[in-house]
Amino acid sequence: MKAFVFDILYKDGVSLLDTPLAERLKILEETIHPDDILMRTASHTVSDAHTLTLLFDEAISKGLEGLVVKKQESRYEAGARNFNWVKLKRHSAGALNDTIDCVLLGYLFGRGKRAALGAGSLLVGLYDPERDQFVTVTKIGTGLSDEQWRSIRERTKGLEVDHRPARVSSLIEPSVWVEPQLVLEVLADEITRSPTHTAGKVGGEPGYALRFPRLVSFRERDKKPEDATTVQELIELYNSQGK
Repeated sequence: MKAFVFDILYKDGVSLLDTPLAERLKILEETIHPDDILMRTASHTVSDAHTLTLLFDEAISKGLEGLVVKKQESRYEAGARNFNWVKLKRHSAGALNDTIDCVLLGYLFGRGKRAALGAGSLLVGLYDPERDQFVTVTKIGTGLSDEQWRSIRERTKGLEVDHRPARVSSLIEPSVWVEPQLVLEVLADEITRSPTHTAGKVGGEPGYALRFPRLVSFRERDKKPEDATTVQELIELYNSQGK
């Protein structure tokens, strides 16, 4: 069992309720030293909407409900309703009812900590039987353990190629292309229209994409790539959302 601490309100007989959040977090860092049981909740200082969006997407992809955004100068006000603390929550419709069987098409190298793991995000797609092509539907960048990231290089051994495979349609250029052989079971929050991905893309119209994807399992042993979810099945799921 682990306990996660996100704030400190009282220390050494002194109330910290009126102390600004930024200062309370410094005191918390000096007070709580993470071990196997007691952990500090991760916090980030954000100054732009793009960074906040990336953090929100990462939280949702990990299966979390969302984020709590707080002003650095805010005091602790139990039960107060104002804009000093704001909850950002996932779409009320929640996750799709069914998982999507995708095909691994390539991966992008990791940065920072993930540089040592090899892969940092996975480019995955669906099968389009009408064109006999594999088309992109999302990139999976969160939700995998370090062990799973390391296993990507082992799983793709013998499948990596230095050019886009002939049966793959993609507007995204990954660091490494992979022959479409490995099937992944993917869970996502919803299906959206996207100009970036080629699943269901016709002419100048946007394609379809998975929002907040996370890997459930590898299915290469019991499914062929042509048995993955098709573009038409994805469109049917898209049309049934919210019904």
